Amino acid sequence: MNWKHVIFLSIVLLGGCVSTRPPLPPDSLEQYRDTLVDLGMKSNQALAVEYDWNYRNFRERLEGEGEIDPLTLVLRFCGGTFDWQWGECGGDPAGQPVFNVIAKSRSDLAALNDLLTGYANFLIEFNAANSDTRANLEASAEKIGTSVASISGRFGKQLNADKIGAFSTIGVNVVEQLLARKQRDGMAAVMQEFHPGVREFARLGSQAMETSAVGIKSEYGDEHQKLVVGIARESDGGKKLKLVEKLLALNEQTSMHLDSLGSIHAAYRALPGADAGLISALKSGRRANLEELIGHVEAISAAYRQFKAADAE
Repeated sequence: MNWKHVIFLSIVLLGGCVSTRPPLPPDSLEQYRDTLVDLGMKSNQALAVEYDWNYRNFRERLEGEGEIDPLTLVLRFCGGTFDWQWGECGGDPAGQPVFNVIAKSRSDLAALNDLLTGYANFLIEFNAANSDTRANLEASAEKIGTSVASISGRFGKQLNADKIGAFSTIGVNVVEQLLARKQRDGMAAVMQEFHPGVREFARLGSQAMETSAVGIKSEYGDEHQKLVVGIARESDGGKKLKLVEKLLALNEQTSMHLDSLGSIHAAYRALPGADAGLISALKSGRRANLEELIGHVEAISAAYRQFKAADAE
């Protein structure tokens, strides 16, 4: 046994003897992790349907009108070595085809969800830390650090300690420091250091949905204006009725798009509150109440099912 393992074992044993703070009930953390996994899966499903519908709509319009700015379809490599985006670097997403915007949001959310799920798994391991779990903790910490760097590049943000707290320094080398902090101040204090990051990542997730909603509304503005003009000018009753039906269908589709995006947006907005609830539960020893977050995740499923059913008709 080398000196690092001696220090690690001493921290764990001393924490078990000295700390009087109640451990967080493991099922609270597991429920948190499972809810984040569910959020990632259902968000991806919903955005996949959004993408498919918008891409089909894009193709139909292109076949009918034949107008497109090809530069909006070109990948641009912005920022870091592996960073990319559709259209011009730093350009207005509202000027891109909506399916491009949805694709980027879907990819960004997948990265955010991987990060948050990894963090929840780290908490589960950290809550039950012992001398046998050190390697797992270090591997989890290293993976989270890599994910944070990726998120920073994706969103073009400088994610420093002011914005994301302990996420800015997490890695293999800080595991011992975190364990010492847990022994000294309790796990709630450790989680509190990460809470700014959870809040910032949730904000980025919500922001991605807002960007997608702007694209949906912009496209609706272009489409409905053509239909309104056509209805006003058309003198044939049968043709006018078809245009009216097309406008009503567009209204229904657009409202379902926004309901779907809004449900994902609401789930991310509820995430910081769920994380804060875990910290409060840790201090009291009670089971955390995650019902609000779970309810918003279920709402994503409901919106997804409605949209998918309408899309199949």
